Amino acid sequence: KFNITTFNSGEQLLNSKETFDLILLDIEMKGLDGIETANLIRKRKNKEFIIFLTSHSEFMPEAFKVKAFRFLCKPLEMDKFKEAICEVEKEILNNRRIAINEKGKVELINIQDIIYVEAFGDGTYIYTKNDVLESNRQLKYWMSELGTEHFFQTHRSYFVALRYVKKLNNNEVKMNYINHLIPISRRNNVALKDALFTYIKKYARFI
Repeated sequence: KFNITTFNSGEQLLNSKETFDLILLDIEMKGLDGIETANLIRKRKNKEFIIFLTSHSEFMPEAFKVKAFRFLCKPLEMDKFKEAICEVEKEILNNRRIAINEKGKVELINIQDIIYVEAFGDGTYIYTKNDVLESNRQLKYWMSELGTEHFFQTHRSYFVALRYVKKLNNNEVKMNYINHLIPISRRNNVALKDALFTYIKKYARFI
């Protein structure tokens, strides 16, 4: 389900008190143009995804300076538009927070902060940039919850975030923010390399 709001100018959008997941902007508008509008949105530290829909392809470099998610040229090709919307949806889902019940206390963490999940006994350790949380959920639960779009199972006991992979050795992977190495099973070695190259090609500018 989507709630869609329309505005006739950048000023109207900036004066609105609504919050949005995604903003579709033209570049040529009365008053503030799309680039100026997006720049002011970013100065507010807002994290909405921005897609430019415009006839002015010469502004593409400026669009990415304001962290545009996509730049689509008119006349719009529906296949490219659908692909962009689907990718935004995946990113929004990946930005969601999850609740971890740790020793009777509920901890809310952003999925993007998870570096890897490690199985132990009947539970798991969840490593983030700043903490290690203990969960009574098994690894297979977190594999289902987090999905394989941004994560990969390197070993029967480890499920790592591809965005934090720093270096691959023959049987170990070095992760950002973590000093120790994560094992890679022999059967997952080639598959991890393929998954990482695919991930980088698809998401490199957002990592």
